[in-house]
Amino acid sequence: MDNERLLRDLGLTKYESSAYSTLIKEGVTGAQELSRISGIPVGKIYEVLSNLNNMGLVEFQRSRPRKYRAIKPEVALDNLYTRKEENTKSELESFKLKISELKDSFSDSNYPDHTEIKFWSTLIGEEDIVKSIKNTLDETENETLHVKSMKVKEVMESKSKRHKDFNPDILLPLVTDEFIRAAKSGISIKMLLPADFFVNHLKEKYNQIPDTDIKKMIKENLEVRILECDYDFVVIDDNVVYIPIPDPLNPDGLLGEMKMIDKEYAEKLRRKYEELWARGKRTVLE
Repeated sequence: MDNERLLRDLGLTKYESSAYSTLIKEGVTGAQELSRISGIPVGKIYEVLSNLNNMGLVEFQRSRPRKYRAIKPEVALDNLYTRKEENTKSELESFKLKISELKDSFSDSNYPDHTEIKFWSTLIGEEDIVKSIKNTLDETENETLHVKSMKVKEVMESKSKRHKDFNPDILLPLVTDEFIRAAKSGISIKMLLPADFFVNHLKEKYNQIPDTDIKKMIKENLEVRILECDYDFVVIDDNVVYIPIPDPLNPDGLLGEMKMIDKEYAEKLRRKYEELWARGKRTVLE
């Protein structure tokens, strides 16, 4: 195995890798001799050895001329790992600080009041659907309202209508995890569903949580009611709406979904949701 290549993979330069590998073979060596054996230019050798010393890979004798020795690999590589770990922590802290500064900066900007419409292509697999739900919940600051139509119930209950790319038995536990995660973070979630297929998974996950404080928070933030209706939309906070778009070539499928940023329309859908919510049958987690 090419040790010098592996050292370069760990972040050493070509010259640094060559110098360390040569010192491992030759033992205590002077800079001039090391330059001759390794082929590293004399003008570069002292800088290379200084870098290796700073990394904890090489030590030197204070003699005339100065002699260099490679630190044992098992010790030297641990030194390299520790140095990398410390640098990474420092970089992450700096990155985190910049993220915080940007959040504060962007929070001072006014969110656009104008209407904006975006279109997403069809979500066909478990991973796509879960990712879409996760993004929707991550976008929510305070409250999200979901209502699903009878078509969802038909798809869940009829194997002949199920999409070939997703299995409800796989999808529902993943979706449940995302809603529980959001509820634990303090997001208020209301869901109107045509059947109790989601509630059963939710109860199972809920009862597996040992922390009573977390269970209390989930119970306060996540409400599900059962109502058979033809409505299908999502309202996020006071200005964002998601609406599914049917596929004209496949009545049981979706062409995609539309995202609208429109306070006026979101308010209309919110009022409709409140009407539907009042008609829904309550469910309990315990």
